[in-house]
Amino acid sequence: MSIHVPAREGARHRNRQARGTIAPRCSYASPVFCPRCHRDYPSHYTFCPVDGEATTERPNLDQVRASPTRITDALLNKRYKVRGFIGKGGMARVYLAEDEQTGRAVAVKVLERPWANDENGRRRFLREALAVSRIGHPNIVNIFEAGLREEDQAPYLVMEFLFGEPVGRYLARDGTIPTEIALPALQQAASALAAAHKKGVIHRDVKPDNLFLIGEPGDPYELKVLDFGLSKLQTSDLTAVGSVLGTPAYMAPEQALAETADERSDVYGLGMVMYRAFTGASPFGGDDVTVLAHQVHSPLMRPREIDETIDPRVEQVILTATRKDPKHRYPAMDVFFDDLGKLTAQGARLWAFDVKHDRYEPTTKVGGLVADSLSRMLGS
Repeated sequence: MSIHVPAREGARHRNRQARGTIAPRCSYASPVFCPRCHRDYPSHYTFCPVDGEATTERPNLDQVRASPTRITDALLNKRYKVRGFIGKGGMARVYLAEDEQTGRAVAVKVLERPWANDENGRRRFLREALAVSRIGHPNIVNIFEAGLREEDQAPYLVMEFLFGEPVGRYLARDGTIPTEIALPALQQAASALAAAHKKGVIHRDVKPDNLFLIGEPGDPYELKVLDFGLSKLQTSDLTAVGSVLGTPAYMAPEQALAETADERSDVYGLGMVMYRAFTGASPFGGDDVTVLAHQVHSPLMRPREIDETIDPRVEQVILTATRKDPKHRYPAMDVFFDDLGKLTAQGARLWAFDVKHDRYEPTTKVGGLVADSLSRMLGS
C-alpha cells in the first residue's frame, strides 16, 4: 500500500526574491542534474544557474556518501533500490536509494520498532507525508510517496535527497554563521513555517538539525525545513495532552510544561536557532531537565553580552522571538519573517520592541505544578 504525493508544478529557477527565498526545486518527469551541487532542473536547462556547471541527464550517486547496510540492493515498492544507510533519528532510519525510473537519488525513511508496531506511531509517521504535501512550499522537503513496506508493514516515506548539510553540522564546525548567510536562511525557514501555520501545521521541533542548507560553500544556499514528524495538526487528536515533544535546547516554555503549542512556539524555536547562529552559544547548559527548567524560568543572556559586534537590531529581533510569554513574542511567523527582512533595509522600523517584565505563567494546573518543581530545582 502506498500514497503517492503529487509533485508541485512551476518553473525551477528564478532570481532570489526580495522576501529572501530562493526558487523551489520541483520534480519533473525528465529532469537534468547539476553534477556539482546536484540541483535538478527542467530538461531544457543546459547549465546550472547556480554554479555554471553543464547539466547531465542522470545524477552520479557514487558521489553520495552512505554506509553499507544489510538491505543494500533491496527494492522498495518495485521502484526504489537501496544504495546505503544515511542515518538514524529518534523514530526512524534513513537510507539512500535510487529511483530506478529516473535515476534520481531519494531518501527513504523507515519507521523503527517499537513505533512501527504501534498504531498511533504509524499514524503519526504517515501523517508527516500528509502534513508536508498539503503545505506546498519550496523551502519544505518534498515527500514523493508514503506507504507500508510489504515484508513487515513498516511505514516508510520517500523524500527528495538533499545535497548539503544541516545547519547543526555547519554550526558544530564553524561556531557561528555569517550574517550574509544566516539572514537569508532564517528568512527561508520563517517563510516555510509561516506557510505550514496557514495550513494548521505546527512543527514543534524547530532546531538546527531540522534546517538543511542545500549547496556547497561559496554557492548561494537554499534552505529546506525537515522532519514534521513531531508536527501537530491543530485539528488532530493524535498528540496526547500532557506529552512533552521537542528538543529541550530549542523548546518554548509552554512546550516544556506540556501545555498548548501554537505558531508562537515555532517562533521561539527559530529564535533560539538565530541566537545560536549569531552568538555561537546555547543559552542554557546542563542535562535535559535542567535546560527545560531554564527555558521556563531563566532569562537569556543578551546576545551582545556574548559578542558585542552583533548588530543591536539583530539582538532585538532575537530577544523578541525568544520571550517567555507568548504574548510578548512575534504574534505570527509572518511578522518574524518581515522583521528579518528589515534587518537588511537601512532605516526600516522593526516590529520588535522592549519588554520590561517577561515571564511565563502556566495555563494549566499541572503546568503550574511542574513549573514550581522546576523552579525549586534551580533554587529560585
